[in-house]
Formats: sequence, C-alpha cells, structure tokens
Amino acid sequence: MKEAFLHYVWKYSLFNKKDLKTTEGKKVNVFSAGEQLHTSGPDFFNAKLEIQGQVWAGNVEIHVKASDWYLHKHETDAAYDSIILHVVWDCDVAVFRGDNSEVPTLELKGLVPKKMLDNYMKMMRSHKWIPCEDS
Repeated sequence: MKEAFLHYVWKYSLFNKKDLKTTEGKKVNVFSAGEQLHTSGPDFFNAKLEIQGQVWAGNVEIHVKASDWYLHKHETDAAYDSIILHVVWDCDVAVFRGDNSEVPTLELKGLVPKKMLDNYMKMMRSHKWIPCEDS
C-alpha cells in the first residue's frame, strides 16, 4: 500500500461513506475532502466534515499506518496541531497532538471497493511500465 493511493482515494471520495466511524466509534460525515497540498505540512487543507454531530473545517493528514504519525514526528511539529482527522489504511496505534489530545482517526481498510483495490495491487505488482506492453 502506498500513501499516494490513499491520497487519491480520499481526494475523490472513493470509499464507502455509509456509516463512517472513527476508530473510537464516533460518526463521521465528509462534506469536503479539502484541497490537496504538495508542500510540507498536512496533506489536505480546509476539509469540511462532521464528527459526532460537530462540524469541523481544517486539515487532514494521511498515512498508510497510524504509527507513521510518530515516524514522521508530527507530534512535535506545530503544523500538525490543527489536524481534524487522521486518515489511515491501518490504525495500528492511537495518535496524539503535541498538546496530548487524541487525533480522530478514520481507517480506510475495508472501505475501499475490492475491485479498485485489486486493480491497484495488480498494477503495483507489475514489473512493466505499461501494464499492456506485451500485447
């Protein structure tokens, strides 16, 4: 799994949005994925979503594993204190901001359509630059 794939899935809302919940069981509605940033700092700017009835506008960070938050040292970087949602493929650990408040986390594993995931995995396993180059 690559983070770039998760960015694509989030940006275009290519996941099952019915009954979305954080890893803590809080209901999530995504109104806008936000604007994808290609600079240092959070991955998406000005997302709009609702968590357990509270509407939020702010930044979203995406990782393959939740523990990548600590690998990248986001807990010590003030640029990540404004994260309103941590979107991950695999939530292997709870994550906390610098002020020790927990970041709500949405795990995408199980929410991405199987056919899309299978196609992605097939492309990633291919050693050919163009999948049909032998045709």
